[in-house]
Amino acid sequence: MPYAVPRSREQQAVHNQQLHEAYQSTRRLAPPTPTAAAGPDTLAQLKELAQLHQAGSLTAAEFTAAKSKILNPEDDGS
Repeated sequence: MPYAVPRSREQQAVHNQQLHEAYQSTRRLAPPTPTAAAGPDTLAQLKELAQLHQAGSLTAAEFTAAKSKILNPEDDGS
């Protein structure tokens, strides 16, 4: 049985990169795309909206519509 020949760090790094690329080419799913998490701006907007609703400045329907617009900015209704 043949034994593996020791590699230098550079050779091992190249080999690891080749293995990684070969593995990536067999994947069936697209790599995940980063999504925008609810940041401080979104949270601040939601808090302000809740305060307006609690104060009676917004009806339940207006509150729901505004909240969905903040949480789903790509769904602009068109």
